[in-house]
Amino acid sequence: MPEQPAQAPGAMPYQQAQAPAFMPGQPPQPGQWPAPGGPYEPEDDGRPRRGAGRVFGGVLCGGLGLVLLLGGGAVVAQAVSNSHQEIRNKEYARNLWRNEPAETLFPAALGMQDPEKRQGDPNTERGWTRVAISPETSCAKALSGAVAKEAARRGCVAALRATYVDDTGGTAATIAIVVFRDPKVALDLGDLVHDKGDADRPDQAVHALAVPGITWSDAVRAGSGGDSVMDVYTPCAVVASAGPADGRKTGRLPRPWGVRSEDQRIDRKPWSAVAEGLATSLAWRLADLTSKGGA
Repeated sequence: MPEQPAQAPGAMPYQQAQAPAFMPGQPPQPGQWPAPGGPYEPEDDGRPRRGAGRVFGGVLCGGLGLVLLLGGGAVVAQAVSNSHQEIRNKEYARNLWRNEPAETLFPAALGMQDPEKRQGDPNTERGWTRVAISPETSCAKALSGAVAKEAARRGCVAALRATYVDDTGGTAATIAIVVFRDPKVALDLGDLVHDKGDADRPDQAVHALAVPGITWSDAVRAGSGGDSVMDVYTPCAVVASAGPADGRKTGRLPRPWGVRSEDQRIDRKPWSAVAEGLATSLAWRLADLTSKGGA
């Protein structure tokens, strides 16, 4: 036998270290490792392992939560959008002439707007200056001729008038806002004014509202025009009559200039165009006013 190595005095007898026992198929005990090349099995800590069903359920719950989150965001976005909506007040539009002061219905300046005007800028209309507003609202006192008869037949409720003078001071015009109960009956009132304007001796649509300082009366009215307020809830039409502010009477040209009736109509056409333009300008303004107010 080989010789044992020498031991120090008092030391325990030397024993050769042996490798811990490891049986295949059994998990190693604490402090044990499998033999090199042997199968490795994870240590069982007593907690249940996650199966495929649990993983699928977690993914499903996560997806459902994401869907609910997106749906809630959409509901909040819709609520915010609805909070900024403007809902039209139909009663306000139907009674525009009562709900707005006369100075708003008939602006201080009327006519063409600055083509460079930006949205939201102050009113920059030019061409005509308001010089009078009638306190009367009677349809019979405001309208004349065939237009007065037709307006009464359709159930005219009120007619408001104002007189304007152009910037040169040479032309005057009285504009009337004609109010009905039904918006449909106001749509073609302007067409009636056009038809009567082509007659040899037309009867004008609006009684002149006199103003101190200018010679403006029914006798000098030379042309009329009209238009409707393009809003489905506003039962209004606008008609106007215009003529010289110095008392001159048109359409009575002497010979040889006034031989034919066509010559007399030609002399009146500029005034008809003026009245038509004013009626259209005010009608568009009222349509814009009624679409913004009363929300």
